[in-house]
Amino acid sequence: MTTEEVVRKAIQSYKCGDAETVSSLLHDEIRYCIHANAETGPYCADCCGTNAFWETIGRIQADWSIDDYRLTDIIVSGERAATQIGVTITSRHTGVTRETELALFWTVKEGCVVELHEYHDTAAAARAKG
Repeated sequence: MTTEEVVRKAIQSYKCGDAETVSSLLHDEIRYCIHANAETGPYCADCCGTNAFWETIGRIQADWSIDDYRLTDIIVSGERAATQIGVTITSRHTGVTRETELALFWTVKEGCVVELHEYHDTAAAARAKG
């Protein structure tokens, strides 16, 4: 698969809750980073490996229901891709729903995601969480 095909498949599979397919697209030693200020956002991460990836996702999903996850833009250059993702989330603590956007930067080698960097407004998410 091309870089774009891998990224699109990963996004669609995540949206559908298909963890098995997402996992099949991740390199065993994937580096996953959520870039944020630790004081304002509890979701920052810098981890390696699929287990650590899913543990990080689990922390987010413990607080938030992901109601919609949609690709709004993608730019691909060789083994790298940049995506903009529109997300609708609901706090499991307060019931508050909010819209946000994520910027994800992907590196794909030999059909597997080897690195994923995520940027989002973690301060707003922490405030909305309650």
